[in-house]
Amino acid sequence: MPFSRHSRRLFVAAAAFTAAGIYACAERDTTAPSDQAALARGGQGPDLRAAIAAKDKYAGQLLAKEGVVGTAVGLGSSGQAVIKVYLTRAGAAAVAKSLDGVAVETKVTGELRAILPTAKPGSGGGETDPTKRFTRPVPIGVSAGNLNDLVYLRTVCTTGTLGARLKGANNQYYALSNNHVFAVENRAQPGDPIIQPGQADNGCRSTAADQIGTLANYVPLNFSRTATNVVDAAAAAVTTQTVGSATPVNGYGSPSSSILTAALNMAVEKYGRTTVLTHGTVTGLDASVKIRYGKGNTATFVHQFIITGTNGSAFNGSGDSGALIVTDNSTHNPVGLLFAGSTSTTIANPIGDVLTQLGQRLGTTLSIQ
Repeated sequence: MPFSRHSRRLFVAAAAFTAAGIYACAERDTTAPSDQAALARGGQGPDLRAAIAAKDKYAGQLLAKEGVVGTAVGLGSSGQAVIKVYLTRAGAAAVAKSLDGVAVETKVTGELRAILPTAKPGSGGGETDPTKRFTRPVPIGVSAGNLNDLVYLRTVCTTGTLGARLKGANNQYYALSNNHVFAVENRAQPGDPIIQPGQADNGCRSTAADQIGTLANYVPLNFSRTATNVVDAAAAAVTTQTVGSATPVNGYGSPSSSILTAALNMAVEKYGRTTVLTHGTVTGLDASVKIRYGKGNTATFVHQFIITGTNGSAFNGSGDSGALIVTDNSTHNPVGLLFAGSTSTTIANPIGDVLTQLGQRLGTTLSIQ
């Protein structure tokens, strides 16, 4: 039987199970797929099908509870597949111990937010490496933003991270980041100047001299209570003279052009504007989460994955929004786009969905350079 898109995604995620995370969609069947004999390479790892089916079935009910900010499929203390429920605080919501025979575990993450560092006009910018102005072509993983964000936000300016350089089948180059970084949560206009560093790292005094490209397009964020999102992504038209393809020298170097699907226990890393080079582990798949944006807007995202920092350390901080997440090995395969989370938990868009949805908006096929 041919794999459905959903089945292919689950198979690839689980097949990579044994391979060596704050701030700133389509519904799936609630029955487990039956066209896969195994969900892990060599039969290793737990069968995730029952947990994913139960999570999908009850995700809406769980997210409707006050104090619940997300749910995903992960591994329990004994290595079994479980449903994870993320809470704003301990005891914030009553959650069943199991759902359809699948164990449920709760984790306190706090509110999940897409938050950017902000500055008021006249304030100073940061002094750490990724926040400075780089000689063109600028590296990836550094401060960037929309020149007009102060116009759109009126009282503050912001910044985020330039995640990667993309190339379209149309031979146009693009810089990748989040909608809330480059497009200011749907406020921006195509052609807006995209700058490096972002305004908040330049005292809200950036000028056209800081421009590295122009906003090409973005995937709109939908804040309706009945709508779901899959990606928070935007692209700026750039050239190889304005944007490079590698991190600064204290980063991991260049990402591979070959993307992978996130898998449980996958070791990952990222280089971002605020916390620079950090390491983590994928601890949740197929996540449904509620993300708080500016002015109290909340957007629901589905099919996300969850990252926890290594040894209890934070995987990212405010201003790392837009960073590319890659495998923590010699190949640095892209797996996700960082966009939200809390001090203990990072939320990422699957990179395949990012490239597909942005490519549709741009009218071309995209690859990472």
